[in-house]
Amino acid sequence: MKQTARLDRETRGRINQRVTIVGAAWNVLLVAIKLVIGLLGQSQALIADAFHSLADLLNDFGLMIAMYFSRQAPDEEHPYGHERFETLAAFGIGLLLAINGIWLALHNVQRLYHGELSTPESYTLFAALLGIFIKEGMYHYTIRAARLTHSPALKANAWDHRSDAISSIVVFIGIAGTLMGMPYLDATVAILVGLMVLRIGAMTAWEALQELVDRGLGPEQLARIRKLITGVEGVTDLHLLKTRRMGPQALAEVHIEVAPRLSVSEGHQIAERVRRTLLEAVPDLSEATIHIDPENDETDAPLLPPRSEVELRLQRALAEHRLPQPENLLLHYQSGRLLLELCYFLPARGSLDELQLLATEIRDTLLASGIAQDVQILWRSETA
Repeated sequence: MKQTARLDRETRGRINQRVTIVGAAWNVLLVAIKLVIGLLGQSQALIADAFHSLADLLNDFGLMIAMYFSRQAPDEEHPYGHERFETLAAFGIGLLLAINGIWLALHNVQRLYHGELSTPESYTLFAALLGIFIKEGMYHYTIRAARLTHSPALKANAWDHRSDAISSIVVFIGIAGTLMGMPYLDATVAILVGLMVLRIGAMTAWEALQELVDRGLGPEQLARIRKLITGVEGVTDLHLLKTRRMGPQALAEVHIEVAPRLSVSEGHQIAERVRRTLLEAVPDLSEATIHIDPENDETDAPLLPPRSEVELRLQRALAEHRLPQPENLLLHYQSGRLLLELCYFLPARGSLDELQLLATEIRDTLLASGIAQDVQILWRSETA
């Protein structure tokens, strides 16, 4: 699959703003044409379609405001950026469409019930036809930009254009049928348009709502992310993988498992390789937080004592038995157990047997004190 290049926030904002302004300009034209010709030509279906386009125009203005805020860089109050303004705009567009659809359907049900039927003029067909071509063209123009910028609000607006094109097709059929001697068809088509607008609006609002409550990436994307992580050298396993969407971007958080006795710096390098691999290979991801673990820590393991407490107890135990203090101390916390690694300088005098006896005495003393569950003694020369 071909991956799209990641756009910077400013470029993406300019594209979204330009497409929205173009859409708003066409909606102004369509509202005027449909409403004037619908009123003059006595077509309720075309008037209903004009109100649909008017809702689109209001949405465009709301979307432009949302695009303005979403272009702004992260700040202290919004450290992840302002992209969810677009998601909020998508939710508003969907909600307004749904309400508009309900009103159109109910209004024309009432007209049918009371027998308020009329025969539209033939020229109203041309207004419906014009709406079909303009709105279908706007759909393709907008959806291309939405795929480029990964904007949920722009995608919602694109489908709004497509819904308007479909409704104009239905309006065209309804007007033509009414002119052919079926007076109820104009109002019936207006009801169908309202129901279509309701469906598209509800779907758009639902998708945006899922994002607002931190819905994560899909199963296929999660599987790909897992494969990428485990393919990085040094990673033995992973757990607690979490993702969430924020407008056009997605964030990821994961715990990766590495060999338990790696240095902090090597563990950091592995984590950084994982982070860069994900950002380069997954276009939707804008940031990934990597947590290093020596083991799977999903279970509630006991909290072991901190270094300060361990060092104090170790110094007391060794001093009590007149044993030397280590030059360096490493702590390893694994599976709820504490492992100590003590490093000593090699003495200027003494045999190997004497060193082994001293190491055994130190180890036995510390194990008996209950400080740790395992102790390892290392020797090195002062010049090493």
